Amino acid sequence: MKKRLLLLAPLIVFLLGFTVFFTQTAWRMQVLGAIKAKGYLPYTSDEAVSLAYTRCTSCHTQEKIVKYCARCGPPFIIVVNVMKKHIALAQKQKRDIPQLSDAEAVTIVQVWNATIGNWDGDWRKEDLARMLKGDHALLALLETPIEQREIEMALKGKLAPGAYTDTKMNSGMNQ
Repeated sequence: MKKRLLLLAPLIVFLLGFTVFFTQTAWRMQVLGAIKAKGYLPYTSDEAVSLAYTRCTSCHTQEKIVKYCARCGPPFIIVVNVMKKHIALAQKQKRDIPQLSDAEAVTIVQVWNATIGNWDGDWRKEDLARMLKGDHALLALLETPIEQREIEMALKGKLAPGAYTDTKMNSGMNQ
């Protein structure tokens, strides 16, 4: 009996160690994700792209997102602001859609600006600011020159697969 226990002990210790490591790693990733969503740590460009696809494709098809163009609506900074309001309304209807944090919204705008097209410059800044009234994070992004937007600059020249590429319409980063 003691020999059997001695043989099983290393296996039990290994399994316990593996379980603790896996649990702590998953927990650590959750904590890091929450810290980044609150804006205390910046997203890397890869994390930003993953965030944008994950959050946006929970409601929209990828094809719908990447085919968006300036003729169809406002710049992404306005689209994301409207989505935050839409999510708030959906939550009142008891739909389980997590709200975008300010850091997530700023990150998502930068990803789509860089990989699909930044049309902020095609609109009067006063009009954009009026539409963003009360959204301090997106207003701060609007006031930030493109060259100082870290995620947009890191993704400069990278198009989202299937993105609309008419350079006449796609002003800004991807010309």
